[in-house]
Amino acid sequence: MPIPILMPALSPTMTEGNLVKWSKNLGDSIKPGDIIAEVETDKATMEIESIDEGKLEKILYEDGSEGISVNSLIAVLSVPEDKDSDIQALITKHTLEEEKVGQIEKVLDKPDDNLENKNMINENTDEQNEKPVHLPVNGKKDVVDTINTDLGNKNVDITMINEDTRIFASPLARRMALISGINLKDVKGSGPKGRIVKADIDKINNLNRNSNKEDYIKKADKKITISSMRKTIAKRLSFSKSTVPHFYLTIDCIMKNLLNVRNEINLDCNSSENVSINDILIKALGNALKEVPEANCSWQEDHIVMYGNIDISVAVAVEGGLYTPVIRNADSLGIREISNLMKDFVKRAKANTLSSDEYEGGNFTLSNLGMHGVDNFSAIINPPQAGILAIGAIRKIPLMVDEDKIINSDVMSCQLSGDHRVLDGTIGAKLLHFFKLYIEHPSKMLL
Repeated sequence: MPIPILMPALSPTMTEGNLVKWSKNLGDSIKPGDIIAEVETDKATMEIESIDEGKLEKILYEDGSEGISVNSLIAVLSVPEDKDSDIQALITKHTLEEEKVGQIEKVLDKPDDNLENKNMINENTDEQNEKPVHLPVNGKKDVVDTINTDLGNKNVDITMINEDTRIFASPLARRMALISGINLKDVKGSGPKGRIVKADIDKINNLNRNSNKEDYIKKADKKITISSMRKTIAKRLSFSKSTVPHFYLTIDCIMKNLLNVRNEINLDCNSSENVSINDILIKALGNALKEVPEANCSWQEDHIVMYGNIDISVAVAVEGGLYTPVIRNADSLGIREISNLMKDFVKRAKANTLSSDEYEGGNFTLSNLGMHGVDNFSAIINPPQAGILAIGAIRKIPLMVDEDKIINSDVMSCQLSGDHRVLDGTIGAKLLHFFKLYIEHPSKMLL
């Protein structure tokens, strides 16, 4: 038998939609999952997928048709055994149903001076003419919605009954109240016998909108001049994200041993001379790159450069952007040397006194937002470098150390962003393996 295609309800509040265009033509074969049309609602334009298979036999609304009610017949699919009479019968059935619904709503929401004489609200309902439908009201009580309709005489009886009150309202008003979150008990009806109609709900909605407007104060926007540093960052990173094929690998490192080593190093130092966790991370990354020279490379369009030195750029936030001063030969420096260099770089970066040769030419970048409380993040590669290591915060995480023992451990999450033109997943994984090894066994960095 023929298959109806109806205007779908694409959102809970949708009552009608516009048919933007058909994606299929008359006579086309349709399969489940095929996009058959685009529909515009008050919120967005969405595609309609077919859930059935057949031939697009009839199209009842052309491209650009507006105000099509939800559940209206918009097209018909047919299968080989369908006859023209079957298709026409389906169209006729849906047309009559749509007309009936339209007439009911028109009658219910149109003021009528003679409603009292027509028993619009019938408190003594005739059980033979009633069709009780139980609906929840405000999620608390059941109501019986009794509708007796005689379209010929335009007599419609509506009785809404709950345990302790009667609410007389048109179906359209009830739907609007439900969508707007309005309790009908709080609405004074302006219709005959106090019946709540569409105009009553519209009035409340308008009052709510005006109230919100009064509460809303538009503050002045501020125009911020873009610095040359910010322009450079925007240009380089936009280029990177749009042209460099990024991939990401994440690994967690247990920090217990590294924290102990850091504390021992700083035991006899003044606070100004203390070694930071970041200093040790730079050293660990330098050693890991030495173990995996394939990661210490860059893409040059017609060739790949494998760097002889291990020069690590370290992201330093400053007002208006960031600098990336370079720790050169990081693998061969001691932790104290790295610490002294970083203190100097940070001081002069914030004073904007770094020379260009001090922040250009790095081979790999380390960016640490863990010191700012960020658990983990994905960083954007700074071309022509092939990778950047994003360091997250140290967190207490329960870890199983034995089959029956769980302890809280200090764990740091690290995410590698790699240029897939240069690095493969196995190279990235190998680099993270050695980085983790040096972090969890910092004494190996002394060998």
